[in-house]
Parts: sequence; structure tokens; C-alpha cells
Amino acid sequence: MTGRGVGAGAVVAVALAGAPAAGEPRGAVVVGGELAVTGGGPVQRLHLDGMAFVTRRIGAYASVSRLALDGGSGLVTAGVAYRAAAARPRLELVVHFDAGAAWPAAPTVGGGVATVVWPSRWPVAVVVGVRGHLLVDGLADTRTAWSLTGGLALAR
Repeated sequence: MTGRGVGAGAVVAVALAGAPAAGEPRGAVVVGGELAVTGGGPVQRLHLDGMAFVTRRIGAYASVSRLALDGGSGLVTAGVAYRAAAARPRLELVVHFDAGAAWPAAPTVGGGVATVVWPSRWPVAVVVGVRGHLLVDGLADTRTAWSLTGGLALAR
């Protein structure tokens, strides 16, 4: 990540962290890293998640992951998020089911679970999750991808 990207991210984080968190967040943006195992060994990648809740428990989920900084391969998915458990204001468990594409051109379906912890009243949370996806590149070449994610969330 470039110095400009880190600086811009820090400015956004400070601006959004200035106000106290609402009682029940309606959405969140998670930025972090991911350790993925796709068959060729573990690969570290950048990761971005977005969640927007329509009701207290059900919402939309979207995710983008890049296998390498050169952008040669990655994963883009969208789906449904379900707030399975909440011990607000400090802890929340979110389950998601999604479908999308792994580039360079393989359809994928999967899901995962994320644990969201708010250490303070600010709208900044720590997120740790586990995801699994089935990558379908023809019937003969179907493989799985498992990953462990971690990052920071800005919630509103």
C-alpha cells in the first residue's frame, strides 16, 4: 500500500471515529488482510468487506479480495448477511452466504462467519472471520478455498 493510501485511510478512520457508535449499527466497511489456502499453499491477500443491514438481523454482504498486489487473481462476491448473535454494544457474530467470481474467471459460492468486537464507544471494531468458497472451473476442476480474515471495521 502506498503512503498516500495509508494517509487517506488514517484521515477517514479519524473522521468516522470521532462520533460515538450508534446502538445498533446499520452497516460496516471492513478493511484488512486475509490468509487464504487454495490448494497451492497459503497466500496472503488484501481484503475489503461491506455489510448493510435492512432489518436488525438481515442485510446485504459484499467482499473483494486480491491474491497479490499485482492483481493477477482474486475473489469478488455478494450475498446475504445474518446477525446470528449480538451482545451489544461490545460483541456481534455475523454469518454470510455469498456467490460471485474468482478471477481469472471461475464462478464461486461460499460463506463464512465473522466476529465483530467493539473495544470502545467509537464506531471502530476489530473483526476476525473464517470463510470457505467452492471455486468451480468446469466439472473436472472444482476446488475449495479457505481463509482466515482480520481487519478493522468502521460501522454506522
